[in-house]
Amino acid sequence: MDSIQNRKPGLGLIILIYYIVTSIGALLLGFAQPALGVPEVVIQLTQFGPALGVLSILLLWKGEGRSTLNLNLRFWPLSLRKLIAVAVLIIGTFATVWLWYAVTERSVAYTSPASLSHPFWLIVIAQFIGAAGEEVGWRCFLQPKLQSRIGLFPASVVVGILWGVWHIGVFAEGWVYASLFVLFTVSLSVILGELLIDARGGKLVLATSYHALINLGMLLWFNEEDGSRLAMGTLATVCAISAVIVMGIGRRKRIERGAVHGMMA
Repeated sequence: MDSIQNRKPGLGLIILIYYIVTSIGALLLGFAQPALGVPEVVIQLTQFGPALGVLSILLLWKGEGRSTLNLNLRFWPLSLRKLIAVAVLIIGTFATVWLWYAVTERSVAYTSPASLSHPFWLIVIAQFIGAAGEEVGWRCFLQPKLQSRIGLFPASVVVGILWGVWHIGVFAEGWVYASLFVLFTVSLSVILGELLIDARGGKLVLATSYHALINLGMLLWFNEEDGSRLAMGTLATVCAISAVIVMGIGRRKRIERGAVHGMMA
């Protein structure tokens, strides 16, 4: 163990070990869930797989983990502008999807919070906890690690693909549905990458909020988990368009900042 800790790991080895532990951990947690009697509508224990992946890196390479894990549990400095951006993106995403459903005369599969098997306030809290369990790994560890080596956009795409494929259950619905789901996760990963690139604090809060609100919106208004290609395809397309817009705004701001710094120099 000491020789492993003292040896500087390559990027490929870090990704491999993180992903293997994350996947096996999620699988074991999935098996444990029914035995523990934890209802899936409240929280899915598989969401804590990425946290186990991060823990494995911290245990194997303590120095590497500390220098890479951008875990930020503080609320301050948490940018109000970033929180507003999260709210606008969530509202815009679901409003656009609803509009498309209305234009094409489709019915939104609305589920009333009162009809759920457990109190909605409990589900909301659990969804935020579960989303945090995922984002500790994807956005607070793996994405910044890759980003420091290959850049913002490539890192966001790679993490989005790994994140999507990690939801192995989507492949049971067929390759079309699974491909749309991966497009969905890549789009979310790109959006979160842009939101977090210049955030000075509250990164886990921002990533968790966006992730949890997306999950809650899907729980209440769409039947994508039933294998609906319409629901998954519409969500994926809208999020992909949002990702392109957010990426364009982010690049423009970085160019403007670079021009200002150039003039000051």
